[in-house]
Amino acid sequence: MNVRAALHRLYLILKSNNMLSNFTLESEKREYKMSQTGKWGTFWILVIGIVVGILCTAGLVGVVQWAGTDKFCTGWCHSMDGVTYAWKQGQHARTPSGYTAGCSDCHLLNETNRPLTPVAYVELLFAKAKAGSISGFGELRGTLNTPQMWLEKRPELSKAVNDWMVSYNFRNCRGCHNLADMYNAKNPMVAKMHAGFIDKPTNCIMCHKTAGHNYKMADEIIRATGKWPDPAKAWEQADAAAKK
Repeated sequence: MNVRAALHRLYLILKSNNMLSNFTLESEKREYKMSQTGKWGTFWILVIGIVVGILCTAGLVGVVQWAGTDKFCTGWCHSMDGVTYAWKQGQHARTPSGYTAGCSDCHLLNETNRPLTPVAYVELLFAKAKAGSISGFGELRGTLNTPQMWLEKRPELSKAVNDWMVSYNFRNCRGCHNLADMYNAKNPMVAKMHAGFIDKPTNCIMCHKTAGHNYKMADEIIRATGKWPDPAKAWEQADAAAKK
């Protein structure tokens, strides 16, 4: 091999090594770029997931709150007209303090003035679904469609609600009413009577029969006219009856 051929071969070897080096460098650049792209992709997936999660949670909470309003509970089915009328004439729709105990305060599993734990919130959702399904299925099946049907079915429904409240020792009532602080200047015995049930099972409705609903006038209207009472006139008619 002459000198010229040897130099040419060396040149080719060096050129080959340089190409290999360039190829390696380009490969490393591509890998780095892909890794950076992957990191940003993961970041944006997490951001989008968090945003969607927040929106879904906010939407769920909003729907739950809306479905727990008195307007929602009383404004959809005619079978609720009698219940709504009787609630407005009960003791909790209008109180001296101005506070209104609504449908969810009494008919859902919660302690009104105490914060709900996550477990209790899930229980509340199940209770809401169960409570709503009773009237909903009754409306769809036609068992509560007429005032007369409602009058016949109400004792059964009232008993079911009462039994449910007894099973939880009227926890909803106790959420608003502190039995250890029932002072009444006009009747001092009120405090003593209620204090006896602080740590004992009780049935509030046994004494406070019209606390939630007063069905007297609603029943009279249905029996006299065969029609649902108008909830919008409940307070007006109650006030007129009280003046007689």
